[in-house]
Amino acid sequence: MELKIGRKDLIWGYFAQFFSIASGILILPIILKLLSPEEIGLNYLMLTIGVLVTLFDFGFAPQFGRNITYIFSGAQNLLKEGVEQNTNNLDVNYKLLFVMIESAKFLYKRLSLIILTLLLTFGSAYIYEITDGFSSVKNSLFIWLTYCVSIYFNMYFAYYSSLLNGRGMVTEYRKSLVYSKICYTIIALLMLFFNFGLISIVIANLITPFVVKYFSHNFFFTKELKEKIKYFHATKEEKMELIEIIWHNAKKLGLVYLGSFAITKVGMFIAGLFLSLDTIASYGLMVQLVSLITVVSTTISTLYQPRIASLRILNSKDDLLNDFSYTVVIFKLLFLLGAFVFVLLGNPILHLVGSSTTLPSLPILILYCLIVFLETNHSLFSSFLVTNNEIPFVKATLIAGGLITIFTYLLLKFTDLGLLSIVIVPFVIQLIYNNWKWPYIVCDFFEINYLKFNFIGALNMQNQIKKILKRQ
Repeated sequence: MELKIGRKDLIWGYFAQFFSIASGILILPIILKLLSPEEIGLNYLMLTIGVLVTLFDFGFAPQFGRNITYIFSGAQNLLKEGVEQNTNNLDVNYKLLFVMIESAKFLYKRLSLIILTLLLTFGSAYIYEITDGFSSVKNSLFIWLTYCVSIYFNMYFAYYSSLLNGRGMVTEYRKSLVYSKICYTIIALLMLFFNFGLISIVIANLITPFVVKYFSHNFFFTKELKEKIKYFHATKEEKMELIEIIWHNAKKLGLVYLGSFAITKVGMFIAGLFLSLDTIASYGLMVQLVSLITVVSTTISTLYQPRIASLRILNSKDDLLNDFSYTVVIFKLLFLLGAFVFVLLGNPILHLVGSSTTLPSLPILILYCLIVFLETNHSLFSSFLVTNNEIPFVKATLIAGGLITIFTYLLLKFTDLGLLSIVIVPFVIQLIYNNWKWPYIVCDFFEINYLKFNFIGALNMQNQIKKILKRQ
């Protein structure tokens, strides 16, 4: 079964991103106006810790998603390395699918408990340190404990994204996210207007995973699917056998995520030990807004991931090149446009809404946008390599992450560069190897150069635009 990306998927994908951004734009000015710089700084640090502990997912979510795609594409066996090629459109192995679902539930139940324990111990010690004993921000202990519980449930229900995206139900997953974002926005706005401060955000965060879980479960477990799998049973041995297969590459992907965290997020974490909370708030605001640009610009790439994994199974190289190059070119155009508007209008808009926090200086804004552009570009190529169930970039990512962590710490501790330390280090280190290496490897797979790759992507984008215009 070849997974296709239809017009409905694209519309819902972009609507979900638009709504996410619109709700963020609605809430962000209120946060910037009503919360103190210290509260804003604490919020960004908690978000960074949340990203750090979710690394204990250790690459399982995308691996479960890809293998579910393989099953729905007709794979009868799952391999530790590579994929079982299938051009015969075999029926779905529902026994294998059921065991995969039960394996995901089994794993995430245990991962979430480990994460909660780490948050309540080591995480609490870190927050205690940066808030001067939970005193510099009002209700910081309650805020932190509530945030810990929200992270627990987010991890506990995380396998639903693998189920829906793996099955190609991208539209349904986006709907779940939209519904959860509606609840988040309503709760956060009401509580902010009633002056609950940062508690408003963490309470809203606590509610949203339950909303995602409710809708995702109903979307995935259709009446037909329930009938197909209701008589199967999964033993602990069967679940552990599948987890072992998933773990083979998940551990590599987990190390990649750890390295990626060091590359993109460790600066915020280390900065909490050296810089003031209001400076961190400025940096965190920049990161948040550029992240929004990245999310929008990679929406097409995200939507096409299940299809690209399916094409790997079907061994359709021409379609792979056309689809993948198209998604990369779309990313580049949208990101560059968004970055230009952000750099030009970011601070004026913040001034207009009466924000207590401003963005960093213009050189830091431009350099950070360039870093994220190059990082996201090579990450798309890396993700393409992973669709073949192979992860060749573990060592390179770990080395880069380690070097960035070390040199960021040294510059923050022994120089007065401040925020510039956090952006200049990853820019230099990533440019040396990772930024060019993985695009080169993928282009070599397609037996073309990088210029031709982008040319093919531009042609496919033009064709897609023509198709859309003809439907009008």
